Amino acid sequence: MIHWFTRKGAGAGPPGVDTAGTWPRTSYHRAAGSRDVDTAPGGVWIGVREAVVSFLKDALDVLLPEEEGCVLCGQVRGRGMEEIFYAPICSGCLSRIPFVQPPYCQTCGRPLRGAVAEITGDGLRDGPICRDCASGGRFFRVARAAGVYDGALKDFIYALKFRGRRELAEGIGVLMARVATREKAMRGSELLVPVPLHPKRLAERGYNQAELLARMVGSCLGLPVRTALVRSILTGEQNKLGRRDRRDNLRGVFIVPHPLEVAGKRVLLADDVITTGATANECSRALLRAGAAEVRVLAAAVAPLEKEWLHHT
Repeated sequence: MIHWFTRKGAGAGPPGVDTAGTWPRTSYHRAAGSRDVDTAPGGVWIGVREAVVSFLKDALDVLLPEEEGCVLCGQVRGRGMEEIFYAPICSGCLSRIPFVQPPYCQTCGRPLRGAVAEITGDGLRDGPICRDCASGGRFFRVARAAGVYDGALKDFIYALKFRGRRELAEGIGVLMARVATREKAMRGSELLVPVPLHPKRLAERGYNQAELLARMVGSCLGLPVRTALVRSILTGEQNKLGRRDRRDNLRGVFIVPHPLEVAGKRVLLADDVITTGATANECSRALLRAGAAEVRVLAAAVAPLEKEWLHHT
């Protein structure tokens, strides 16, 4: 069906008559409620213009991509960026994070200053060992952390853990992954397992910060993540207990419901903070009992034991 439309002021006439300013519009009748397809010259040019604008926008996005902000603070301009596993972190944040510096315990990764205990081990432990590890022993083979639980890193972890800032897991996680790639003792891990929360605590918080970190590390290192550990008993707040009470409070708390998930595997246990190492130790005990070949521990931060730094007690 052909409809003739005439611009205002122009004469109108039937088809075949020279009528200035007229053009046909073809309507294709379709199902009820459908729109007519406008093939008038104006409609065609509008479509072409939109296509060109869209193409130019896509081209500019490729040639001049929008600068990404720091994954920790969000700042974009005025600060140098370092890409760590493709995640940009600004120089300002990196300068404020207290990274673990040697000397540190070759077993638990805790920074050592002042008086340290020296023992010689099997190649993985050929440096200083803290008194805690030398006297008590560990079920995990080795533990490492990205930084000391202080300053900006402490603030980032606190915000991730208690303020719902889940997006911070990306920036913290890539720092953990970088440590795992640099440390010879961490190589050869086959599986990532996060330290679990009790179901009640998980329901209150809505997420497990250790699992978020583990999944980020897994994506960087190409390792699968399995929630193989379960926290079967709701314990009190560990930070209010002494070192010995922490160990006793966690005894038998963690179980592995499906041992085949970890049997024969070199497991990388992921957590946010190593305080005394009691949680990592009990998780490692449960994993070994389930058949894991070995357990290494990777954390975002480690708390220093300043008492060991004293020259005179």
